[in-house]
Order: sequence, then C-alpha cells, then structure tokens
Amino acid sequence: MDLVDRFGQDGGGRAGELPTAETVEARLGRLLAIQEQVLNNLHSLRDLAHWRDEVVRLEQRRDDGICPLGDLAELLADGDEAGRSAVRACFTAWESLLAVGIIRVRDNGELAADADPDRLAAGLMAALQGGLLLARTTRDVRRLEVALDIALGYVRAHTVTP
Repeated sequence: MDLVDRFGQDGGGRAGELPTAETVEARLGRLLAIQEQVLNNLHSLRDLAHWRDEVVRLEQRRDDGICPLGDLAELLADGDEAGRSAVRACFTAWESLLAVGIIRVRDNGELAADADPDRLAAGLMAALQGGLLLARTTRDVRRLEVALDIALGYVRAHTVTP
C-alpha cells in the first residue's frame, strides 16, 4: 500500500477554514504514521528514491484544494502556541525518521562514514517542505520533484565509490 492509499484525500477540514490545534495534530499524526511506515523501511539509496517517488505521487493526486502545509503555515502565523508546538514536534519526529534511515543506509556501506545523517535529513526535510509549498502555490508538482531531486543529489554526493 503506498502513501496515497494510506493517506487518502481526507485533509481533515475544508479549504479556507483555519485549522484548530486538534485538527492539525490529527493531520500530523496521520502524516507521521505514513512516514514512519515508509522511512522505517529505508535501508538503501534506492529506498530513499522510493520515498521521494511516493511523496511526489501523493502530491500529484491531491486535487481537493486543501494544502496541509498552507494550513500549518496559517496556524503558525496566527500565533497558536499549541498548534506551533504540534507542528514543531511532528517535523522533529519526521526529520528524525529520515536521519535514522540515513544512518541505516550509511551502516549498510552505501554512504561514507563521515556523512552527517542529521544534516542530510535536514536538507531533505527543507527540500520536501519548500517543494511542497511551491508545488501547491504554483500547482506544479515539478517544483517538488526538482527540490527533492536536488536534495537526493546531495545525499548521493556522499556515496561510497568502490
């Protein structure tokens, strides 16, 4: 089952509504559960590319006008501390899943011993979130693909060559 099948089209609210902290926590919980399933199985650069493809496929199938990232940005801008805390915790957990997956890739010998999993995970997360924002605002998923491809290129720059 891929990310799209697991996450579906239910954004947990209607377009234009400011989400409540509870709505944000529910959305983040679903999103994080999906990411855990995929990223806990990350053992190779090929798996990391599969994650990228799943994220892009999810964005391509979204046609409901609801932008979870936009909703989160609204909530953060609105100064809701409970929502801000939930978003921060989710992004920290998500980035941690990426870092742990990158550690497994490094431990499997595909990445150099000096590859910094936290730095690589932060770069992937920044590319993902920035790419999602651009894809949603321009309605062009290629923006997400480009951002993730560049970040994956940076990860691959740490590949061990035989």
